[in-house]
Amino acid sequence: VVAYIGKLAVCGILLAVFETAIAKMRVFRVPDFLGAALMLALLGTLLLFVSRTL
Repeated sequence: VVAYIGKLAVCGILLAVFETAIAKMRVFRVPDFLGAALMLALLGTLLLFVSRTL
């Protein structure tokens, strides 16, 4: 029983560390995602204006 609880505790700690690392990686990649979203929005706006003038 003690070994089972120990295994659960270790797995829980490892899962928490993994999830924290993934969350931090997402936070630091937010500017990249925002830059890509801005470029796609500008491209969509440009294509909208070009298609209306044709």
